[in-house]
Amino acid sequence: MTALSPPPPAGPLRGADAAPQFVQRRTQEGVAVLTMAGPDGNRLGPELIAALARAFSAAWQDDGVRAVVLTARGPDFCAGAFADLPPPSPDPPQVPEGIAALADLCAKIAASPKPLVCALHGRVTSGGLALALAAQALVGDARATMHFPEPRLGRLPPGGGALRLAWRLGAEAALHLLNAPAPLSVEDPAIAPLSHLAPREGLLPAAQAFALHLARHREDIPAPYAGLEDAPAYRAALRVARAGTPRALPAHRQHESALLDVLEAAQLLPPDQALGFDLVHTQDAALTPSARAYAHLSQATRRALVTPESRATNMLSARNSPLLAALTPALAAQLVPGLLRDGVEVTLIDQSRDALAETLEAVAQEHLAMVRDGRMTQAASEQDWQRLSGRLSLDPAHPPALALASTAHLAWLGAGLPEGVEMVHWLEDGAAPQQAVSLRPAPARRARLCEIIVQEAAPALSVQRASRLAMRLKLTPLRMFERSALAQLRAAAARAEQEIQTAGAEPPLPPERMALLATINTGARLLREGVSLRPSDIDLTMVLGAGWPQWRGGPMAEGDMIGMLVLRHELRRAAAWNAELWTPDALFEELIQRGKRFSDLN
Repeated sequence: MTALSPPPPAGPLRGADAAPQFVQRRTQEGVAVLTMAGPDGNRLGPELIAALARAFSAAWQDDGVRAVVLTARGPDFCAGAFADLPPPSPDPPQVPEGIAALADLCAKIAASPKPLVCALHGRVTSGGLALALAAQALVGDARATMHFPEPRLGRLPPGGGALRLAWRLGAEAALHLLNAPAPLSVEDPAIAPLSHLAPREGLLPAAQAFALHLARHREDIPAPYAGLEDAPAYRAALRVARAGTPRALPAHRQHESALLDVLEAAQLLPPDQALGFDLVHTQDAALTPSARAYAHLSQATRRALVTPESRATNMLSARNSPLLAALTPALAAQLVPGLLRDGVEVTLIDQSRDALAETLEAVAQEHLAMVRDGRMTQAASEQDWQRLSGRLSLDPAHPPALALASTAHLAWLGAGLPEGVEMVHWLEDGAAPQQAVSLRPAPARRARLCEIIVQEAAPALSVQRASRLAMRLKLTPLRMFERSALAQLRAAAARAEQEIQTAGAEPPLPPERMALLATINTGARLLREGVSLRPSDIDLTMVLGAGWPQWRGGPMAEGDMIGMLVLRHELRRAAAWNAELWTPDALFEELIQRGKRFSDLN
């Protein structure tokens, strides 16, 4: 990664040079700067792809342009994958139009008649990363990250991204990024050769300077196939990857084998043939039921943050609030270190000096364990500890924005809180909500889900603060009304299993189907009663909270795959066993009469 120095800043955007939609252009000293201003964090959908194609074509045909720089507005170059798949349903799948369009655009970028440099900042993900890899050179802000989420979503990277990654870096480094569960910094040693490092506040000027340099010195354009130079190492990396992949992959993992085939094609086939091979596999992967299920859950996660309370208040007002916490020592050791690491100022409070000392000691011991296990440096531990304090009574001069209490501390802490300070109840196993807003983590060793249980007339800001608190604990918040959805869904599945095991006769349908129907029927009731906001929330609840396989998409998504009429018919058959558990909920009749599916309620 090479440091670059910036030229003088470019002039202002000129409307006359702007592309018709989503892409703006300005030209200075022979460099056309194209700025993506697309929707939803510059995710590469068909409209943005078309706008980019028009903008690039105009720049390439302009005799006054010697080089091109592509950048983006907003905090991210490209925030994520474009949502191009429909929700699970019995309808025949269609290949998303954007797949071929993006592949064609990336091919044109790779063959650009003028040097093309991408200026990268924030998240550089999915189609945005494919665009960058097709360019002649990349200039990255040190804070930028790269990620292809597709391999974890049952798909292949778009735009020939896997091929170009391997062509530039080789198979081992390409697999390092392709298999990464989270975004990698542009300074990660495996992918650092991709980008030139720019000053943090001079990214765009540095990219312009580099583009002009390449226009004058074409010989300095980075080699597009440097990753193929060490052929034995390339083949060895693929052998290792194949050795770690089961020979007989289930249907929902076939894309893993296809990805290795694509990387092999990068070495064995001419570039055009390899790109065609990649496009076919990318399109095929998008047609699988598991890809639609993964896409459904990805959209469900983003959708879950939209609640009645989020519409009523500004999430910004819920951020960076000091937290007063009255917790048991075990719970404090579980929750507080993560909050401190995320920058939250936490004050632990207890009526007893000895109990407070025990709670602080529990947090300290957890910090020591994290340092000992290599999960945290000593310097980071000391820095985090500066954000933690302890008190035996409230400080009237500095009231907290939010109080968090376990069940044992609710009564005394609530009695002493000043007016305007909301308290959130952290629900341990089996505890009933006793506050307007409660947090109930999924009963798992490493919980990924936290239900935000909201009572009637709960303050919107309190709900938002509780949601923000859950996210800072690395938990996905799901808003529920008055009671837990997860508890009822798990109870229905367990009851169905018990009915089947203790019955003296064969069930009317296979046992797995009977359990699925009981879960779907319970989910329909929770929707009708308003406990859950939407079917996709129920799917997330079961996937994150009960271990439902992600590649199946969740019970309500599976219900849509079966169809409302079939579900009602099978539930009626199952109701002969247990009417309370399997009698079709009234929501089925309503959906059937309106010609709707569960996904229509999302």
